[in-house]
Amino acid sequence: MDDMFKQIVETMNKTVLKDIHFDAKQKENVRQVIYKRKKKRHIKPTLNYLLPIAVACLFFIGTSYYVTTEMEIFSREEQTAGLNTNKGDVPPGPKVETNIYTPPTQEESYEEMTKEDVVSKLLNTVDYFYTATGKFEDYSIYYDDSDSKSVTEYKLSIKNVIGGYQKSTSQFDEKLMGYGEMINEIIYNEEKVWLKESVNKTYLVHDYQSTPTRDPITPEEAFNLELKDIYSDKAPFRERPEISAGGMSLFPYEITASYLRNTELWEIEKQNEELLGHNTIVLYGKMDEQVINRFKMKETTDTFRFWVDKDTGILVKYETYDTDGQLTSYLHPESLEVNIPIEPQDFVPNLDGYKPFVPHGKKPELDSREEEIETVDSADTNKEDTEAIVDLMRKDLPFLYEFTHPILKYLQLTIWNLKKNSATLTLRIFPKMKRE
Repeated sequence: MDDMFKQIVETMNKTVLKDIHFDAKQKENVRQVIYKRKKKRHIKPTLNYLLPIAVACLFFIGTSYYVTTEMEIFSREEQTAGLNTNKGDVPPGPKVETNIYTPPTQEESYEEMTKEDVVSKLLNTVDYFYTATGKFEDYSIYYDDSDSKSVTEYKLSIKNVIGGYQKSTSQFDEKLMGYGEMINEIIYNEEKVWLKESVNKTYLVHDYQSTPTRDPITPEEAFNLELKDIYSDKAPFRERPEISAGGMSLFPYEITASYLRNTELWEIEKQNEELLGHNTIVLYGKMDEQVINRFKMKETTDTFRFWVDKDTGILVKYETYDTDGQLTSYLHPESLEVNIPIEPQDFVPNLDGYKPFVPHGKKPELDSREEEIETVDSADTNKEDTEAIVDLMRKDLPFLYEFTHPILKYLQLTIWNLKKNSATLTLRIFPKMKRE
């Protein structure tokens, strides 16, 4: 085999390679070509590994940038959502917070209180708590021996988160009314107020109007009001939310200005008495006869008792008694919690099964002549005002006929002037039969 290759080499040197000379320069060129080929063979395998790694890194970097950018945009949209709705770009809807509101913890007070201290708290309860929930029953016997009873449940927040819920259940004579009970509900938040009634399964809704904040009222300002003005616009009482029945306990402005106006008729019976987990101050006193008449209370009503929460001024409980010590009216609480966490969703109504209230018939048009009518004077059940009206009628109404039978009692007296420039007077009387 070796002899064969040697022969081939000698033959090629004599023929195809006889004119080729392989000097030092050519040898160097061959070495350079071999070197470069070896170098390329080392780099190519490295690129085979680096290229996929580089592509993967670029993919992850791009994905991370996209996600980060989108999250920032989403966050900015959430922060500016409220501003956009204020500009009218989005139709307004019920404003409902999703976070539970937790107010400061209420601390019970055990400090000694004076009469002025407790009256001031009762007249300004809106300053002393944030949220409240509770349930109570109230009952009253009136001057004609008729009575009323209802149960009220409520939950409300008057600071930071604004809203409330109240459910009042009233009992009736089913034979007389056609139904045994009526349930009225009031729900409100910062945007709307809903009124629901159970008999006809209807509801009304209107825009929420916040009550302007009023300055604190002093006992002197409240007691200087005339009894007939206590429930009028003249009364400078503090602001209160939409709920009315619940306000008898939470915002007892009128009952305070009425029952406690004569400070000589009542005393502090006990400085500290626990009631439903609250420390109360107990007041006891004699009823003013004018108050009994003004509020159509049972004529034998003689005394009253208040249980007032010391730290908030909330009227937790009250009772009135006749001369025999029997109850003639009361507010008896079942529960009361102050400054508890509130879920704003509680202030959005459930209207399932209810329909909007639609008035029946056409609203009657007013007679244009009624513009000439003005009220000269009026009286309700206040004896002094009633006598003043009767004296005026006796003087100016020659055709007046008086009913003097003892079973008749005036419910309301009003004198109307039919023509502003005339002295002509007329009378509207609503007699009420007294039960034996």
